Amino acid sequence: MSLSWSSSSSWATGGAIITLAVWASIGLPSAALAQPAALPELVVEAPDDLSDVADRIGQLDAGRLGAVMRLTGLTDPGRAIRVVLVLERSRIARDTAPWVAAFADAGRDLIVLFPDRIGTYPYDSLEVVVHHEVAHILSARAAGGGRLPRWFNEGVASTAERSWSLANRSRFIWETVVAGEVSVTELEGLFGEGRRESARAYVLSHAFVRSLLQRFGPGAVRRILARVAAGDTFDQAFITVTGTTVSRAARLFWRSAGGWEEWLTFVASPYTLWSAMTALSLVAIWRHRRRRAARRRRWEDEERAEDEEWEEHRRNYRLH
Repeated sequence: MSLSWSSSSSWATGGAIITLAVWASIGLPSAALAQPAALPELVVEAPDDLSDVADRIGQLDAGRLGAVMRLTGLTDPGRAIRVVLVLERSRIARDTAPWVAAFADAGRDLIVLFPDRIGTYPYDSLEVVVHHEVAHILSARAAGGGRLPRWFNEGVASTAERSWSLANRSRFIWETVVAGEVSVTELEGLFGEGRRESARAYVLSHAFVRSLLQRFGPGAVRRILARVAAGDTFDQAFITVTGTTVSRAARLFWRSAGGWEEWLTFVASPYTLWSAMTALSLVAIWRHRRRRAARRRRWEDEERAEDEEWEEHRRNYRLH
């Protein structure tokens, strides 16, 4: 990987432009997993206030982008991708929903990133966000610009940039417990709602696309994208590759979702254990307060009885 620096004032906010030319070849045991000879070139544009973030992008593991290319089936990364870092006080930040940390415009080969918003799911880290948005652009290129549903697009990007970790398993189980299963149409609509609904849509899309790869093979995504690039609609491409409809695949997904492995990891996860400990602590505090309240009432009753007994004694008392 090579990194070259140049300064520019072409962007309205001023700052530095860092050109990240990503070229790598990594020998892997299997030819099927061989690293592409050429990886996407990222041109990072940042104002002076975000130059440190631009530096960090330049230090990210470029080899991870090879996994994105393999998933989407691309052999040629295509044109350079601009990654524009935006300050929170900018107009574009004010016009973008506050829970959105980045978005991609595949038609313009552009990623807009808001570094101050990174830190919570699904925008856990800078690396996750960059790889996620690059995956969107590469998916669009592999599909020849054809329309892809949001759940598929986000699911592919999530699968490309993160593993199915314990945290993701826990989130998925939690979502199924709290809200139950949703149809593909409902899943698509969740992305247009608030922060909570959007986060739910991300984890469900990730789980669904992951299940498609397990059920129909690791090449399912690239074959679907290739069929869309050839002129098929997404639904036609999906049926051609999988032999079933999206709706039926979703029903199969929900039928098999939340197996004992998922539940085991959910129960054993730090989040679940912490929640259980917190709940037990709250119950203990509640019971302790009830006992204290009962004890105070008992003391008050005893004091009242003593006062009444003394008053009765005082009325009956006679001097001799």
